[in-house]
Amino acid sequence: MNASMMKQVRKLSVKARYTTLILVAGLTAIAIIVTLLLRRPLVISTFAQCEKAGGAILTTYPEQCTIGGGTFTNTTGQQNGESQAYIGLAEADALTKAKKADVPARVVERDGDTLPVTMDYVFGRLNFSVKNGVVYKVSIEGQANH
Repeated sequence: MNASMMKQVRKLSVKARYTTLILVAGLTAIAIIVTLLLRRPLVISTFAQCEKAGGAILTTYPEQCTIGGGTFTNTTGQQNGESQAYIGLAEADALTKAKKADVPARVVERDGDTLPVTMDYVFGRLNFSVKNGVVYKVSIEGQANH
């Protein structure tokens, strides 16, 4: 082989490398794009799903989780059983217990008289009804009364 033929072979070899490199880069980009397009979007509609997806847990009562612009409230600990734990307690004991648990609470009725209360809405707040100094009914703001 003469020198001019060697030069042509080298030029073809360099062109082949560039062509291969461009082809591999293009195919990689296409594969990434297709993968991103075919991925199902993560749908979060509950506190548990938000927590599992790594959302930020807010130290509120009740707990809240925020992710992707959405906020989800933890309602698992607020069922009727929680309110039942206060029934039968003396008014002062029920308020103290709620305070220690960092749960907002107030007395809304005493001995059949409705007490003046603020009109603000605090999701999860315990509203105590008291008769003869003892809590006989608890409603939780944001939940249907049971």
